[in-house]
Amino acid sequence: MRPLHDELQKRVSRVSVVVTGSHLHYQSDYSAEEISKDIGEDYHQVYITPENGAQDNQSLMFAAMAGALTRFPKLFDMFRPDLVVYLGDRYEIYAVATACRLLGIRSAHISGGELTAGAFDDVLRHCISKLSDLHFTATEDYRRRVIQLGEIPELVFNTGDLGLADLADLPFLQRSQLEDLTKCALDDFFLITLHPQTCSPGAALNGIKQLLPLLIKTYPGTRLLITGANADPEGEEINAYIKAQADIEPESICFFSSLGRLNYLSAARLARCVIGNSSSGIIEVPSLGVPVLNIGRRQQGRPHSQTVITADFDEAAILQALGRLLADGFREKCALFANPYEGKDSARKIAEIIASIDLNSISREKQFHDLR
Repeated sequence: MRPLHDELQKRVSRVSVVVTGSHLHYQSDYSAEEISKDIGEDYHQVYITPENGAQDNQSLMFAAMAGALTRFPKLFDMFRPDLVVYLGDRYEIYAVATACRLLGIRSAHISGGELTAGAFDDVLRHCISKLSDLHFTATEDYRRRVIQLGEIPELVFNTGDLGLADLADLPFLQRSQLEDLTKCALDDFFLITLHPQTCSPGAALNGIKQLLPLLIKTYPGTRLLITGANADPEGEEINAYIKAQADIEPESICFFSSLGRLNYLSAARLARCVIGNSSSGIIEVPSLGVPVLNIGRRQQGRPHSQTVITADFDEAAILQALGRLLADGFREKCALFANPYEGKDSARKIAEIIASIDLNSISREKQFHDLR
């Protein structure tokens, strides 16, 4: 969202940034600190997740949604925003979108129309789209899907994926800088992130228990740099297992709850291969020209570059896919493969559309577009 924040600041009188959810949670190493460095006085925090690690992730999920529905209306009453802009498919954002709709505050949704069949994010994403007034999608297919949901075509815009907006301009860390930061030797490493596969409980946890021993045995000289699972149900169990294995295999595993966006993408750029089921492996990493092993069903339904090979949670399938990804010459080909999410100036396009639209002309009554 940072590139969009910067572009909006050039065009509208005031842009406030509100950070909430797992950014403020211990499990993510309080990743809001990375955001606060970039934002001045219009930076705000809304705590919606109890600081209680004893609770399971499912309880935290419902507590976060309830907290958002309680606290965001008070925030909006104080700010009186003309437009609330949010991204994605998180359950916390679903609660924020609900608050906007019930309060009559106009809202814009980024990244609607996408599919992730292996996670319950799909239904939340579609619900968020139905609650929103403006829509900015990553591809033309996604734009058509949002219109299929009944949204007004004139208010649905294909602008490209926002995650790629500033990729070419990022001040990536060099290998030595990353090693100083992580305190790990990174001359040869895999970057791994495995989130819960929420439509198949237990799949990701069992998968990481197969994956780590398999990689250590098959690639004994390659370090595993692992970032934490998200705050979905089962996330804490995945992280607890990885931490335990890192204690047992400190020469092989280097674990961080969160690296932050710049550090993560810097690591991805230098990695031998990116492994897991994070959307970053589908959207951002292909534009870095790095091979990606996507495991399981979490990202099923999303189009992907030829830099990405998908395998089931199965040892033979994983080894076969890695054999192709690590074969001589494949990485060189990755630089030539197109990324379906690549869109030039997505942040600028979104900001220009927002600044040009008369928000008062958008009816507070939710309209429905019938396909003919």
